[in-house]
Amino acid sequence: MPGSDLHRALVSYRTLAPRYDARTHRIDAARRRAIDALDLRPGDTVLDAGCGTGWCLPELLARVGETGCVIAFDPSPEMLEIARARLDGAAARTRILQSSAQAVKLPAPPDAILFSFTHDLVCSGESLDNVLRQARPGARVAAVGTKLYAPWLFPANWFVKMRHRGYITDFESLDAPWAQLASRLDEFRLMAGALTQHYIAAGRVCARPAA
Repeated sequence: MPGSDLHRALVSYRTLAPRYDARTHRIDAARRRAIDALDLRPGDTVLDAGCGTGWCLPELLARVGETGCVIAFDPSPEMLEIARARLDGAAARTRILQSSAQAVKLPAPPDAILFSFTHDLVCSGESLDNVLRQARPGARVAAVGTKLYAPWLFPANWFVKMRHRGYITDFESLDAPWAQLASRLDEFRLMAGALTQHYIAAGRVCARPAA
């Protein structure tokens, strides 16, 4: 199927939301490594793009401290309901928006952006362009997600696709899901291996050309 399908994703996540965290706990360590790659500092404004149930929100809030701010968005109201319940008194330092990446309007330019298991988003040039152009020039970016194993491990790759049918609608870019990011970031670096199912990509938002 060419491209991602937001409507189909919303239908899927409406069902997945109540059990999403329990079903995805094995990726928690990878999420933390991506947050580490952002090198967050007290006072930073960080964006959790496609935040889902908000698993990363408490960790992001802890990293930016009392003077920092976390912005998050997701198109699924069911996922955001769970995300808001995680705030535990930190609502004043958090802005949560219900929006797609293509349409989101951020209330402030982020110093850092996290894409945590947002495959359809990071494979969409339109989505990335809208998010990245609202960030500060040089903003730190980290993405973590699922990828295919080496091509010769085709039985394992079949399993990966089957297992992720409810989470991903665009499988065409699963061999290199970081490709769109790589073309849009400075200092791009990739941490992945042929025998691993996950990747971490990082870099910086390109400096804007002088007017």
